[in-house]
Amino acid sequence: MGRILGIDLGTRRVGLALSDPQRTFGSPLATIPFVSEKSLVERILTLCAERDVEVVVLGMPYEADGSEGDGCVRVRKIAHRIGAAGLTTAFQDETLSSHDAENSLRQAGKTRRRAREAVDMIAASLILKDYLEQKASG
Repeated sequence: MGRILGIDLGTRRVGLALSDPQRTFGSPLATIPFVSEKSLVERILTLCAERDVEVVVLGMPYEADGSEGDGCVRVRKIAHRIGAAGLTTAFQDETLSSHDAENSLRQAGKTRRRAREAVDMIAASLILKDYLEQKASG
């Protein structure tokens, strides 16, 4: 069974988190700069090959009313490109994931400036955690 990669897709940075081989928990992996969709997908595919990833879970930035806005369209477009390369993709509501990540870092005593890059990968790990918990209970 391959691992699961969680993604928090931002406009400037992209947070990544990786599950353990048994798919029971996820850990923050990295924060990478967003340059273009093409380079992001290439980097994700390379990472997936290197880390034995079979499923890519992307956070969906739903609007406050639950509808899908421009952010969701962007996520679906990237998911389509990843799926076209043969990987399974899934979506997970990312509502408040960045906010929760910022709170966790603040409680750990990190300053906003030092925590900026960590927020994205922690948000990705929260997205992955929610997905894994949902799969385990479902």
